[in-house]
Amino acid sequence: MSEKLAKELFYKGDYKEALQLFKNENHNYEAGLCALLLGDEKLAKDFWTKDKNPDIATKWGLIVLNIINLKIKERPTFFQVRAFLEVYINLFIVNKQYTWAENLISACDILVRSNPETYKFIARVLFANGYLNLVHKFLSESKKLFYNDPEAHLIEAQTYYLEQDYKNAYKSIEETLSSASDYYPALQFKKIIEEKINPQA
Repeated sequence: MSEKLAKELFYKGDYKEALQLFKNENHNYEAGLCALLLGDEKLAKDFWTKDKNPDIATKWGLIVLNIINLKIKERPTFFQVRAFLEVYINLFIVNKQYTWAENLISACDILVRSNPETYKFIARVLFANGYLNLVHKFLSESKKLFYNDPEAHLIEAQTYYLEQDYKNAYKSIEETLSSASDYYPALQFKKIIEEKINPQA
C-alpha cells in the first residue's frame, strides 16, 4: 500500500513525501530519484550506492550524477539510454532543473555512441516540452544516421506544423511515407496538413 501511495505522490510531484515512503520500503532507486528531483545530489548518491548489486536504473542514476556535473566516467548501455534518457530530461525540465537538462542533452555526442537513436530521443522530448527551435537541430543529426527513420520525419513534420510552416510539414510527411507507406500516425497527420493547405478540398 505504501509503495502504491509513494508512486501516486511521485507522479503528483510530491517528491518529499514520496521519498520517505520509498525509503521505508527500501526502494533505494526511487528514493534517490526523489532526492535528485528535490535538488539533493548527495542524498541521491547515498541512496544509489546502498545496494551491493545495483540494478540498471540505479547504475543509470549514478551515471547521470556525473553527466549533470559535466563529467563522463562511464558510458551507459544501449538500453539505459533508450529507457531513461527522455524520462530524465523531461523530469528535469518539468521541475525547472534546466541546467541539469542542458548538461544531459550536451552529452549527446557521447550518448549516441551507446545508442544511435539518442538524437531522436532528445528531439522527441524537446518537442513534447515545446522547444521547437531546438528540435530541428537534433533531428538533423538523427537523420544523418538514420535518414529513413519514419518517426524522425514525423516529428519534423509536426514541428513545422506548429511553426505554421505547412509547406515543409507536408514535405517531411511525404518523406515519412516514402520510407513507411503504411505508417498510420503519418497517414493521419498528412490529412491534417492537407486540410491546412487545401481547406476547401
